[in-house]
Amino acid sequence: MNIHFHTLLFDGVFYAPGEGDTLEFRPLPPPTDDEVGVVLARIAARVQRLLQRRGLDPGHADPTQADPVVEESPVLAGLSSASIQGRIALGPRAGARVWRVGDDPDAPWVLSTAPRHAHLAGFDLHANVAVPASDRARLEQLCRYLLRPAVAQDRLRLLGDGRIVLTLKTAWADGTRALVFEPLELLEKLAALTPRPRINLVLYHGVLAPHAGWRARVVA
Repeated sequence: MNIHFHTLLFDGVFYAPGEGDTLEFRPLPPPTDDEVGVVLARIAARVQRLLQRRGLDPGHADPTQADPVVEESPVLAGLSSASIQGRIALGPRAGARVWRVGDDPDAPWVLSTAPRHAHLAGFDLHANVAVPASDRARLEQLCRYLLRPAVAQDRLRLLGDGRIVLTLKTAWADGTRALVFEPLELLEKLAALTPRPRINLVLYHGVLAPHAGWRARVVA
């Protein structure tokens, strides 16, 4: 299961030097590789504790506990479950794995050697992208990347037999370069990626949080 979160952080802290309304910003050095590893270890541990408190830990989940998503929308729950497992939920190939092009099932997992990148028990943390405050073009590019759609249309191709090929931007560790779907299979995968109603996709923390006391002094 792959869940991606993107976080924009200040490369420093705001502080109030006096009693007035003026805030000052103190830049901080970029994190070291060790610090990124420590942060990832804390994230992994806290996510695990959260799953345990909610009875969702795969090793200790209560099979009799009702799943609200299943009760509210069993079809969507089935699509999401199949998508997580890399399988097809609907149509004549229900239960089968998604077709892959170029995969090697025996390929080992290759850890990235990029700076400020850590991998731990299925969790990955990349913290090596920075944008100067004055570089508005680079900031726009980064925002466009964060807001990109789930599938880039220029990487979709229709085959002669009616199937659809999704070429991956970067090959997976097992060598997979593309995924092949029947039209219904592609639609079910897109449905699994569609956020449910009343779910906030953008969250703000710290001084940018909606009720933060300093928010009005930080955001123009």
